[in-house]
Amino acid sequence: MSVFTRINTADSMRARVAVGAVLTTLTAGGVMGVSMHKNVTIDVDGHVEQVSTMSLSVDSVLRSRGLDASSDDKVTPALDSGLSDGQTIVVKKMKTLVIDVEGKKQSVKTNASTVQELLAQQGLERAGADSEQPKGEKLPTEGAVVDVILPKTVNLVDGTAKLRPTIAAKTVADLLADTGNPLAETDKVVPAADTPVTANMKIQVTRIRTEEKTVTEPVKPPEIEKKDPTLIKDRKVVLKKGTPGEQEVKYSVTTVNGKVVKREKLDAEVVTEPVAATVRIGTKPGAPFVPVGVWDALAHCEATGNWAINSGNGFFGGVQFDQNTWERWGGLEYADRADLATREEQIAVAKKTQAAQGWGAWPSCSSKLGLR
Repeated sequence: MSVFTRINTADSMRARVAVGAVLTTLTAGGVMGVSMHKNVTIDVDGHVEQVSTMSLSVDSVLRSRGLDASSDDKVTPALDSGLSDGQTIVVKKMKTLVIDVEGKKQSVKTNASTVQELLAQQGLERAGADSEQPKGEKLPTEGAVVDVILPKTVNLVDGTAKLRPTIAAKTVADLLADTGNPLAETDKVVPAADTPVTANMKIQVTRIRTEEKTVTEPVKPPEIEKKDPTLIKDRKVVLKKGTPGEQEVKYSVTTVNGKVVKREKLDAEVVTEPVAATVRIGTKPGAPFVPVGVWDALAHCEATGNWAINSGNGFFGGVQFDQNTWERWGGLEYADRADLATREEQIAVAKKTQAAQGWGAWPSCSSKLGLR
């Protein structure tokens, strides 16, 4: 007969009670074991570990991991605190190190985990100091030397900007990086980038940049020329206007402190072809050359010798034709107005005017010149 058969008989009541007691004890023990099991996080100076434990206190779980906290170590929560599931234990070990403030060394004890925490503890961060080591760098327990840089005010000319920043930086290059404008390989700086920063030093930065830029430019339409013997030589009359095209032009542009100093064309691609214009080009001989003489003297008196002057008072050119006189004596053969004609063409029309009206056509200046 099996054990369970015997238990199920009326004569086995005591056995059933005994077995039940055993099962109850086992169940209670299992429940207690589960309730005592915890998952906690241990953070030792930034080194994080996930731990599954049945320890009852902070001290016991640390000891179980081989972490014997000394009285100088900073432990949160306290060593005698109980544990709960999901808890985080933070340990900041006591460290002995040297702070070197620009050659002045001091030995200190600290629970800081990083360089930044150390600077904050010593009041150096608030004073604007920096360190040669990265601020996030972990501090070892012994033997560390933290090099501290104090802020200094300098006279900085960066491109076209004049500045006087106060920054904790070891070298000129570091200082410029801390201002948000680091040196590029093409930039020039005086003194050299690796020069140590000193108070009130003068720094001159020349920003040099070379970039490729693509711009859209017009393409001048070509001209289909038709020779016209009735038109004065080299005169042009547009019969049909052309239409400019478009091209994409790539340039290499060099700037110094933002000002363009060099612009080199690299490539061009026509994207829209221009439409040619049709023009008449004159072949008829123009007015003959006239040596310097009386007409130049008259022009100097009338218009300071400027044959292309448009005085804005209704008189044009070197000898100050009004429009009516210009047209009456054949000026339109040469140009729409006297100031648009050449010196020789204006003299040709002036000779016709003088032949018809005499020097009195220019009463004041001809009198000054003794011409009448």
